Amino acid sequence: MGVKRKVLSLMMATALFLPGAASAAEKITIGFTAALSGDFAAFGLNMRKGADLAFKQINAAGGNQFEVVSADDRGEAREGVLIAQKFCSDENVDVVMGYSFSSIALAAVPVYDGCGLPVIASAVTSPDLSGASKFFRRNILTDAVQGTMMGEFASKTLNLKNVYLIHQQDDYGIGVANAFSKAYEAAGGKLAGTEAYVLGTKDFKTQLAKMKAASPDAIFIGGFYTEAAKIAEQGKALGLNVQFLGTDGALNPELISLGQDAVEGMIVYGMFDPSLATPETAPFINGYKEAYGEAPNAFAALGYDAAMAVAEATKIAGQSGGVTRASLNDAFGKIKDMPGVTGPTTFSENGDRSGALYFLKVQDGQFTLAK
Repeated sequence: MGVKRKVLSLMMATALFLPGAASAAEKITIGFTAALSGDFAAFGLNMRKGADLAFKQINAAGGNQFEVVSADDRGEAREGVLIAQKFCSDENVDVVMGYSFSSIALAAVPVYDGCGLPVIASAVTSPDLSGASKFFRRNILTDAVQGTMMGEFASKTLNLKNVYLIHQQDDYGIGVANAFSKAYEAAGGKLAGTEAYVLGTKDFKTQLAKMKAASPDAIFIGGFYTEAAKIAEQGKALGLNVQFLGTDGALNPELISLGQDAVEGMIVYGMFDPSLATPETAPFINGYKEAYGEAPNAFAALGYDAAMAVAEATKIAGQSGGVTRASLNDAFGKIKDMPGVTGPTTFSENGDRSGALYFLKVQDGQFTLAK
């Protein structure tokens, strides 16, 4: 951010020079980028909906006003770099939110690092992003943490003795599969085998036949909702009546829309349970339903909390002199246990966030808390 700031009114600006006057409200511009089109657009669109709702509520309360400018990276690293360069060169952009894929974030981080533009991402989980830049943070748990929790849950809580693993062949799938395998076996489980696939695969029958021959108790799918729905559907058609397990990448209403009855009973994980309304989450859940006519999911909740973290950082930065890219970045590091719909937010020195997972089961066509 350059020295130019966007003061909302001349009156407010003049108030800066009056004894005891409050600081002027400012216009804060957020660059939002994610895959907003294509097969995996649901992640980005849900994050954007959650963020939009948060900023609408914040703007209505008065004070600093927040505006979001969106860019569709289409899930392409080259496009992600170009968007990062565009945001960096636009002095009006104070902070960046979004990101659906770790590979896109990894490609863009050096650009943001070079221009000092802070980023808070909500759907990228690769451990390679931990400590990647002092300007990068995320409010979602890493693959290593989530995969470990799911591996322990599968063995200790679900008492599954023999799990076959299939994962997408990329940073996300490999990372979560490795973490799951290590934790699951350490907890006493046995892996029946491992398969891999590339994003966009539509036919899993050969791999599923091999899985069926191994007679596992369950199949863990380390991938996104599109392929997870196909694997469950084709597996059920082959007579694979086992417990299907998935990741936060499958925790999306599109999983149910695509998989229908085949995904009934699948257990996935995420950082938010829409069925548990509390005094802290009710304004978000009710506001989301009113705004969009549907219940929010975990990525909408993460987008909402990321927006709230931006607002909190802006408040902290304003108290220390003014809102710039540098002061905002310092302010993110000062956020401690900020309440949110996905739990309290504190960013560690490497940009990661700690937190807990919910394990959710598809029951009667919707996600409900698993036992």
